[in-house]
Amino acid sequence: MKKMKLVLCLLLVLILAVTTSGCTLESEGPLVTETPASQNIHQQTTVGTFSPENSSIKVSWPQEENPVPPYREEEMAKIVEEAKQEIIRLFPNVEKNTLDNFSWGSQFYGGYRAPAIVFSDVLESSDSDQRILNIKYDPERSTICTYVPNVTNFYLDDEIVISAEEAKERALEFYKNAMGDDYEIHKDNLIVLRDDGEVLNSVFLNMEVYTTYKGVVYNYDHARIVYDMRFDRVRDYLNYQRDPEILSRITTLSPTPDISLDEAKEILEERLKENRSGSKVNIEYCQRYGYYEFPYLQWHDQPYFMDIEGGSVTSPLNLIWELPFTTEDGKMYYGIIDAHTGDIIDVREQS
Repeated sequence: MKKMKLVLCLLLVLILAVTTSGCTLESEGPLVTETPASQNIHQQTTVGTFSPENSSIKVSWPQEENPVPPYREEEMAKIVEEAKQEIIRLFPNVEKNTLDNFSWGSQFYGGYRAPAIVFSDVLESSDSDQRILNIKYDPERSTICTYVPNVTNFYLDDEIVISAEEAKERALEFYKNAMGDDYEIHKDNLIVLRDDGEVLNSVFLNMEVYTTYKGVVYNYDHARIVYDMRFDRVRDYLNYQRDPEILSRITTLSPTPDISLDEAKEILEERLKENRSGSKVNIEYCQRYGYYEFPYLQWHDQPYFMDIEGGSVTSPLNLIWELPFTTEDGKMYYGIIDAHTGDIIDVREQS
């Protein structure tokens, strides 16, 4: 009898084990990982272009706000004179005697700073008006990097004297002239993208020249020329383009994405759905704010997302898909997807 009871108990345990092996108890934790879509799609689409061995670098990226100029005193006097000559060459209406108010400061090139000569309260006179300007000159690159008026007065019904197309041509010619030989050397790695959608475009034309590398545009590296169509002249010039040689040293990953544009959109939409507790979010993809057309595939050189430690960049720039989109409530957002790994780097609202 005892043996019979033991056999029955063993049979009962075996039956319970078999019947429960196909069931899963509900978990109190999250049902999905943080980025399940990116992980799954990456596993299906990786083609081997991403090279982990390129993921560690060390490139000097100075952060000091007021760097000490690396010049002897006699050299500095010569450099200042060269800067004044370049300013007069590009802007002949500047009154040279007002260029004596200068100091040494820095130019911010999207994450790193370079020594610059800062000319303050410079007077520019013409037949139409006078204005006060601030100008910066980068002695290492022998170029003007900032030219901005203190104040600009205008009315939307001001009369313009040239068309937008003429202003675009003249803005580009100014940029070529300002860059000098560097333009001819690097012109194949430059792309002109003009601003759009700003009310100021009724009197000003905003042109932006972006840098590319291996056929992919940088998210940030650019120069901006604002052309005043009322007075047929450059109003602002801001050049944030870094030294191309330095940029190439931090752009070492493959320019060929492992994640396609459609897959990147699928990853983003899955994340948005998760954030709404599984409810589908109706979105419409669009262009980057203020542009007719901006490439979706980019090098992610926004300083905030770069790995900068101890004055050096320690990781190469990510290759990304930038996905601007609008929601049903009219708000605009950007989804940033790593084009090699499928990771979601950022989703942020247009500010």
